[in-house]
Amino acid sequence: MKLFLKIISIIFQPLFVTTYGIIWMVNLEVFSILPIQWHVLAIVGTFIFTCVMPVIPIYVLIRKGEVSDMFIRSKEERTLPYFFSILSYTFWTVFLLKTLHLPLNIAIMGFGSILSLILVMLINFKWKISAHLCSMGALVGFVSGVSYVLAINSLIFIVILLCLSALVALSRIELKAHSPLQTFAGFTVGFLCVFLSCFFMV
Repeated sequence: MKLFLKIISIIFQPLFVTTYGIIWMVNLEVFSILPIQWHVLAIVGTFIFTCVMPVIPIYVLIRKGEVSDMFIRSKEERTLPYFFSILSYTFWTVFLLKTLHLPLNIAIMGFGSILSLILVMLINFKWKISAHLCSMGALVGFVSGVSYVLAINSLIFIVILLCLSALVALSRIELKAHSPLQTFAGFTVGFLCVFLSCFFMV
């Protein structure tokens, strides 16, 4: 059971979750008319900006002994990685707007992701909030927001994501990484920041 929960924590590591959201988005019918090159660019670009770019400084910090591992279990070690992630997500949001030319009320959810990272970083100074659940909440908020903006019914997929979020929360709790309240707070911050951001441009 513990091995299974560790695998869940790895699969839904915050560095990967944003790419999952973009893979879902580019496969929506509304984007099917766009060339395959656009789809590949959206997925690869998102992976570079939200996974590769944030992981490089984390790897450097691990080599220098300033961070223990990729999960960054100690809240004292999380400030710099969060800062670099905020920078990377800023570039990603510009990428959504200027390269993919997404509608502003979809791309602005990138700003919601940035806001959630800033809040998590600030909260982390006093309390170890769950980054895993923040990313899952942001994913649910992104799917919900895109579905609202594009007027599509994604209820079944959202329910699946909520079930997966509960599983990720269970894994973080059972692996002694977070308390139930820390996972709930992380999910709430991620969801509200990303979902509510789409209403600024509706």
